[in-house]
Amino acid sequence: MNDIYFNTGDNSKLIYTIGLLWGKINLKLDEKLSPYGLNTAKFNILMIIKHVGGHKGIQQNEISKRLLVTASNITKLLNKMEQDGLITRNIKKDDKRAKLIKISNKGSSLLDDVWKVYTEQTEQLLSAVPSGKITEIQNLLANWMLNIK
Repeated sequence: MNDIYFNTGDNSKLIYTIGLLWGKINLKLDEKLSPYGLNTAKFNILMIIKHVGGHKGIQQNEISKRLLVTASNITKLLNKMEQDGLITRNIKKDDKRAKLIKISNKGSSLLDDVWKVYTEQTEQLLSAVPSGKITEIQNLLANWMLNIK
């Protein structure tokens, strides 16, 4: 296992390992989502719109914050998703400059269709992690994330 690392300290190794792990996870999820015309970014956007925005919708900047992507990147993704009929953009009634993003019926159905494939893949990806450790690892990483300023 140590042959994947550069000659660095343990802290750098941890960050590097997390990056490598995310790269592999992302690749595996993209493989499962691509037959549906999705990738992990589009899937996560649909999840945020449907489950955070709900029927009211969600502003684009809020999606950006939750995905940690730039406004221009999210705009490109949303443009494509709107062209594909997965989302709609509506002017916010109390602020004409802001748009609310909502999931379309097509986007919601697609998300429902792909959910089983997604959850099966995530279970397979987590199969190497002892089940008793999953919550512990999730809590550790969430606390770490919340403490990064």
